[in-house]
Amino acid sequence: MMPSVDRLVQRLSAEVAAATERIHVLQAEAAKFGRGQEQRFERLVALAERIDALFQPRIKAFTNVNVFKDIDKSVSLEKRGPAGRELHGGTMTLVVPYSDECPAKVELSFRLGHDGPIENAILEYDLEIIPIFIAFEKHDQLVISVDNPDEDAVAAWIDDKLVGFTRTYFEMYFTEQYQRESMETDPVMSIRFPRAFAAGKGEYQGRTYYFYTKGSLHEFERGPSKYVGPQ
Repeated sequence: MMPSVDRLVQRLSAEVAAATERIHVLQAEAAKFGRGQEQRFERLVALAERIDALFQPRIKAFTNVNVFKDIDKSVSLEKRGPAGRELHGGTMTLVVPYSDECPAKVELSFRLGHDGPIENAILEYDLEIIPIFIAFEKHDQLVISVDNPDEDAVAAWIDDKLVGFTRTYFEMYFTEQYQRESMETDPVMSIRFPRAFAAGKGEYQGRTYYFYTKGSLHEFERGPSKYVGPQ
């Protein structure tokens, strides 16, 4: 008489049932995670809007500074999330035009992103200056809790980055390697100085002269021939 297979069938059924239960548990956990992630994403979108509201007046104040009035600003958007509820975040890039005062490639950017589980927003700052003749902060980031953001801390961080960049920018004025192509000689004072330091300029016999002080410019205007020979 052959042994019964009923016991085997029971054992196989038990394995199938156990596997099925594990799948159901994983499915329930995934659904719970999905609901939580969607809620966190909604909070992230709201936070991104509040961060943008902090940024806009600060960037306006920054670009109102005379030396940054010609700065080129661009925003590249990134869409992340389910259709219809994408996060319109991305990167804001500010490029300082090449000039006598800024004889280098200067580009700073702020990027808003988030970590994998969307528990934190991540605000990044990057600065590129080429060529490099000075030390400066190239990168920094601020981690912001999606559930409990500190907007005062975010605003202070943005302010610190903009002030720090401004300090770095003016350091280029005082660095010989950046200014060597824009050195001028004040014809009254016989002092050489970077064109960025000029207190004024004047024309005489078709040539432009730069002056280290307003007094020097006024003295030149009273009698330029005393300081400049025949051309």
